[in-house]
Amino acid sequence: MAQTQCTLLRRPSFHTSAPYLPCRISTIAMPVGTPRVVRLCLGVRATATGLLPPEFGYVALTAASSVVLTQWQSIQVFLQRRKSGVKYPKMYEDVEGSIFNCYQRAHQNTLENYPAFLVLLLVSGLAYPITASIFGLVWVIGRVFYSFGYYTGDPQNRLKGAWNTFGLLGLLVTSLVFTYRQLVSLWLLPS
Repeated sequence: MAQTQCTLLRRPSFHTSAPYLPCRISTIAMPVGTPRVVRLCLGVRATATGLLPPEFGYVALTAASSVVLTQWQSIQVFLQRRKSGVKYPKMYEDVEGSIFNCYQRAHQNTLENYPAFLVLLLVSGLAYPITASIFGLVWVIGRVFYSFGYYTGDPQNRLKGAWNTFGLLGLLVTSLVFTYRQLVSLWLLPS
């Protein structure tokens, strides 16, 4: 199959006459006839498709580990629900100092933070896949410690895993840096 070297950046607009500038990423071999793809380059290596960095697989693996975390917590709640005799659809047990409520809150709190975690992980991973994966794993492992602390029945013990917040904050910072760099590169393109 014939291939051509693609090292061009197209200004993101609907005008077909927009100028093309040299791209700052590594040259990518693409089949002849492949449509030009809009690429905002920030010095990030691209895969053969030009859409994701090659290390993005680590980000996907981190996201998958977070799914394992939420399912593990769900199973823990199910087992504790059975042990405590709390019937569906009740969310919480009406007993002061309930162990079941601690299990339920650990899972609920993780689910409350989960959408923000996934969005920040994926956005950060577009530019900084290894860093995003490390911060993501800090969050996932911290959530395990958070859960085990909560499962003791003393809600204060959940703070043993509070360091998971550093993972989320790291993802927030890298997402903001990536967003800033994307916008600056967009504004600096000639019209």
